[in-house]
Amino acid sequence: MISRTPTIPLLLTLICSLASPVAGQSGPQAQEALALGFVQRIAEGDVDATMAYIEQNFGSDLLERRPLDQWKGLAKQLQRHAGLEVVGLDIPGPERVVVEAQSPVGMTISFGFDFTLEEPDKIGGLSLEAGGGHGDDSNLPPFELPPGVDLDAVRIALREYFDLLDRDDLFSGAAIVAHKGEPIFHGAWGLASREWDAPNTLDTRFGLGSINKSFTKIAIGQLALAGKLSLDDKIVDHLPDYPNAEVANKVTIRHLVEHTSGIGDIFNDKFFNSSRALYREPSDFFPVFADEPLLFEPGESSAYSNGGYMVLGAIIAATSGQTYSGYVIEHIFETAGMASTGFFARDEIHPNIAVGYTKMGFDGPGDELRNNLYLLAVRGSSAGNAYATVDDMLRFDEAVREHRLLPPAWTHWYFGGDEPSDQDAEGISMTRAMVGIGIAGGAPGVSAVVESDGLITVIVLSNFDEPGAEAVSRALRRPLAKALRGSG
Repeated sequence: MISRTPTIPLLLTLICSLASPVAGQSGPQAQEALALGFVQRIAEGDVDATMAYIEQNFGSDLLERRPLDQWKGLAKQLQRHAGLEVVGLDIPGPERVVVEAQSPVGMTISFGFDFTLEEPDKIGGLSLEAGGGHGDDSNLPPFELPPGVDLDAVRIALREYFDLLDRDDLFSGAAIVAHKGEPIFHGAWGLASREWDAPNTLDTRFGLGSINKSFTKIAIGQLALAGKLSLDDKIVDHLPDYPNAEVANKVTIRHLVEHTSGIGDIFNDKFFNSSRALYREPSDFFPVFADEPLLFEPGESSAYSNGGYMVLGAIIAATSGQTYSGYVIEHIFETAGMASTGFFARDEIHPNIAVGYTKMGFDGPGDELRNNLYLLAVRGSSAGNAYATVDDMLRFDEAVREHRLLPPAWTHWYFGGDEPSDQDAEGISMTRAMVGIGIAGGAPGVSAVVESDGLITVIVLSNFDEPGAEAVSRALRRPLAKALRGSG
């Protein structure tokens, strides 16, 4: 599961390349204006205006690599953040502008814009980090790669970088970098158990935090495709005994998937004042949040909701006739070849499980590193914290892109597009999906990120506090993109 106050509950990264000059301006001023202009369109909540801006100001390479219908899907998703306000602007380096904005419900969104030398007056890359600030990673050294280096030089630079992080105790975990789905580098650093001086290895399984929500969304898509549920079904249609009848008759599966249900979080006093051993199935969490009033009317706003994803897990169990974990293991993990991934209870004995180490306590952050045993639920759920290796997470990304978990039209939905119709299913290619996405999760002693556009994939799993994995991934992704974009 994710942390009590998650730093990055959702990471959506579009690792692509970006495009239109602002009249009378050039250079950094024009790039700032282009960045702010895009954020302003999102704030206005007008999908058509956002699409017009994208067509005019995004670079040719970006528009080729991510079709307009996919940009429209993203614009529709961002429409629920209408009314957001810019709270900060930063220029962390040449051809890079970062705009921080806050939505009316308090969600922080960081918009990162890249620009290229080939099209300096066009937006050349876009990343979105939603759900909160990403923490302070200023203590990480920069990762540097000259453009156009060969793969051997990339491997050497990556090895030296992770060895440096390990030497300074800035990272503990494992990482893999792939090019066109093929691993070009992987390794493990630090200790899986400080008590036993056991090192992390490539076989070590790390907590995934909220990355589990991607498994949950895919499961919902599979069950919808099988005709066992509809995205417009209400909670009551599948959970007639849900303990809050008013909510059950208002909230749809679509609301739950899109975090627009108004259902609150699970990390409250009820959870922290109870035994973690109580929480083994998604429905076990209902007493923590189900009787709370909605934060807003369903569909009228958005707020990241672990509670909503617990309800989805219970719906998956009810409609499939299996436990949530049983369904996901059979229909996602086994299909994708993720033999080392599972929902391993923390009070059972399982090999190759990394112990999480955190400076977070019940009363907030401290100075000493401690075992996270008493801070997380005993078992992973539909909201978070299965355990996986970095190799298995690469297998997951490839299984999605090769349409082995969902057919093309539903894969498009998973990547943020609209729910497919019968007509959509006929016209979408079976070719490998080259869509940029990033998913991340964090909790005390858990930090995980998968970022991929199908060409370059960066996966980092850590048993340190967030933003460990996210911070490392941020350091790697732009140099890797510049170095590898034209290779092979």
